[in-house]
This record gives sequence, C-alpha cells and structure tokens, in this order.
Amino acid sequence: MNPRKPHVDWDHLFGDDYDYFDLPDLTPELSEKEASNMVELGGFDAGMDLLDAPCGHGRHANVLASRGYRVVGVDRDERFLSMARKEAESMGVQVDYRHVDLREMSFSAEFDAAVSWYSSFGYFDDETDRDILRRYRRALRPGGRFLLDMHSPYRHIPSVLANHEMHVDILRRGQDMAVDIQELDAEASRYYAEKLTIRDDKVVRARYSVRMFTAPEILEWFRSAGFSHARVMDETGGTFTVSSRRLMVLGTA
Repeated sequence: MNPRKPHVDWDHLFGDDYDYFDLPDLTPELSEKEASNMVELGGFDAGMDLLDAPCGHGRHANVLASRGYRVVGVDRDERFLSMARKEAESMGVQVDYRHVDLREMSFSAEFDAAVSWYSSFGYFDDETDRDILRRYRRALRPGGRFLLDMHSPYRHIPSVLANHEMHVDILRRGQDMAVDIQELDAEASRYYAEKLTIRDDKVVRARYSVRMFTAPEILEWFRSAGFSHARVMDETGGTFTVSSRRLMVLGTA
C-alpha cells in the first residue's frame, strides 16, 4: 500500500510561477471556446443562475456573465479572486465572487447549473471529495445540472508504462522551465505529482495529488451524492472511450 496521502502545495502550485508559466496559454480565445463548450455540453440556457466552483481567476465566469448568465464564482485563493474582479470590471460584467473553500460550500437550491472545469476535482481524500460532490448537488435546484471536467484515467498510461512508471510534461518559457512529474498509484487510482519550476536559476518544488476515475466509479459517486441521473461523455459530447482526452460528467439534480 502506498503510504502517501492526498496533498496539494496550493501556494507554490498557484503562485507567481503559475502566472509566468501557465497564464500565457490561457488566452481569452481559449476561455471563450471553453465557455461555449460548457454551455453546449451542459445544455445551459442563457439567464440561468450558475455556480462556477472553483472559479480561479475568473476566466470562464466573466465570459459566461457576458453571455447573460447570473454567475457566482467561488475560490479559496484571494489572489485569484482579486484578478477575477479586476477582469470583470474591465469587461463591464457583474459576477458575484466569494472567498469560499469547496469543502465549506453551503449553498442550498440556489442554482440552475454548476460547473467544475480544468481538472479541479479530486484533490482531497475520498471521504472529503464525496462530501464536496454532495455540496454541489445541494447547491442545485430540482432539475439543475452539474458539469464536471476531468482528465481521462487512460490518458497518461502509455507514457507511464514507457517512462519508468512516470509521466513527464515539460513547459519552456525562454531559458526557464516547468517540469511536471506524475506517478500513478494504481491501487489508489491517484496520481502523485511534483512540479519543478526552474526560473532565473531558482528551483521551486510543488507537490500535489489528484484522483483518477473510471466511468462506472464516478457515476456511482454521483448517484451516492444524490443526483437523479448522470452520464459520461468525452470532451466533444460524444462517447467516452480509452482514446478520449477528457472525462466529462453531466449530473442532474
């Protein structure tokens, strides 16, 4: 049994190095496209009350607000929320941003829809993550929909098998580099990872872990959380297969 426990170095993982290495790729065009995907995959109607949790720095929430959704965005990171509010102001949109940890969400039948995007679920132990899923369910009105976007559990396995049981991603910015090293604990169905950022000759290590789900497993979690119906699909809304890049789950309250 792997003795490691779920853990995330939040401040290092989403600090200044995140802004430097990751933000340049999260363009307004990408955010617009992903917001469109959310609306299409979730079947969201304009004018809905929508929860974006976690909302990060607001790149989807602000776009959705510009399209007529009444959006509440929650996140644990005050720095991200400040960035989100500043962008909302520059775009001339209204989003209700709140400093809330997913583990402390206490909404009750307040939303027509909710989204969790960009592999933002599965960072805690199973008991805690199941509780978070129940909190998403309680946030929805009857018939409300929750769209969950996650990595496919099969995506990195060929790389893991070919590279001494590790998957490695490398991102360069000039002479600087971010190296993401992931090891899959098959028994726990969880990736344990370490992200090394090398910037101006300074090395910063950030450790994190994230749960991987097969389709039957995540559907059982949704049923146990109280969703009346749930289905899986790939990132296009088509059939989920071993070749799918993402595992999408749409649950109905």
